[in-house]
Amino acid sequence: MTRAPLVALLLLGACQRAPEATPAPTAIALTSQSITLPPETATLPASAEILTTNCTACHSAEQLLTQPKLDAKTWTTEIGKMRTAYKASIDPKDDPRILAALLTLPNQK
Repeated sequence: MTRAPLVALLLLGACQRAPEATPAPTAIALTSQSITLPPETATLPASAEILTTNCTACHSAEQLLTQPKLDAKTWTTEIGKMRTAYKASIDPKDDPRILAALLTLPNQK
């Protein structure tokens, strides 16, 4: 049996077309933009000052006030998630006060 066809196939397989030259990327101009956000109309009750201190750096008052009714166990899990997954600087000693405030928000009744 002759090895010529096998050698020819191996040589053809090893041959590759030269890659086509890719065009140089065009320059991208970055410019600053500004947007106007709608005014914040929702306000947290005075009794929820602990939420203002610990939560409103990332969450608006409106977002806090429109959460579904959750039980204490679920809110406790959410508070822990904010601390661990999102690195919120929530002092664990504030957890009971935060939980109480979340449970008494107007949307929680």
